[in-house]
Amino acid sequence: MDALAYGSRMVGWAPLGKLFFIFSLLIVGLISNSVVVPIVTFCIGVVMMFYSTNMKIPFLIGLAIGEAILIMIIGCGMISIMGSEGDLMIWEGNILWIQAHMTSVSFNNAWLFFFKAIGGVTLMLAFATSTPIPHLAHAFSKLRVPVEIIEIIVLLYRYSFLLLERMEIMWNAAKCRLGFNGLMRSVRTSAGILVGMFIVSLEMTEKSQSALECRNYRGYFPILNMPKEISLVWVVISIGLALLLYALGTYTKDWIDFASLLLGA
Repeated sequence: MDALAYGSRMVGWAPLGKLFFIFSLLIVGLISNSVVVPIVTFCIGVVMMFYSTNMKIPFLIGLAIGEAILIMIIGCGMISIMGSEGDLMIWEGNILWIQAHMTSVSFNNAWLFFFKAIGGVTLMLAFATSTPIPHLAHAFSKLRVPVEIIEIIVLLYRYSFLLLERMEIMWNAAKCRLGFNGLMRSVRTSAGILVGMFIVSLEMTEKSQSALECRNYRGYFPILNMPKEISLVWVVISIGLALLLYALGTYTKDWIDFASLLLGA
């Protein structure tokens, strides 16, 4: 992830400036009741990700994005079938033990929450893929975040990928031995991998602590080239764009009706 961030075309931008810009868009996207604003923030996030990395996302990061999108789809699907009986009914029935009521309001709300969620994911990924962890720690120190919290964040970030690599090795080894052939065998194999990961994490903790002490670790990772400081331009652009999007959301509150657009309701 650090290699991806150091190779980004946005790595030279001020970390606090990027963070302030991203959070401004996230806040205005969350408080807006118009679906146009989350769609715009989603497009901004995609453009920033493309400019930052040319969409060269590692497999594990892409897998995490896919899982997040799947969770969003399932969650928004649940929102769409939990409408009020007093609204315009599109469809009703029983899904297992759930009595579903899909209304025009719940269907539109599901799309609104979906674009809010995916817009936030793209914006945060644009920040994560363009900000090395030492730059992020430096930005947090400027915000007066306690040193202990910054150290925990940095260490978790750096060593979580080692655990993911070990898990991938164990998963491939089990797969080569037909460990996922059948439901019960898959459950037993997955449980064994989880136990093995817990043991590996304890061993890795001891080895990593010794390695850090041998390298004279003092609670922070030094930065050879200090990142740029936030300037007034970042503040003006962030606040100005947030106010513009808020006004756009107020003006376009009922412009897009997904129920009538997609279902003709």
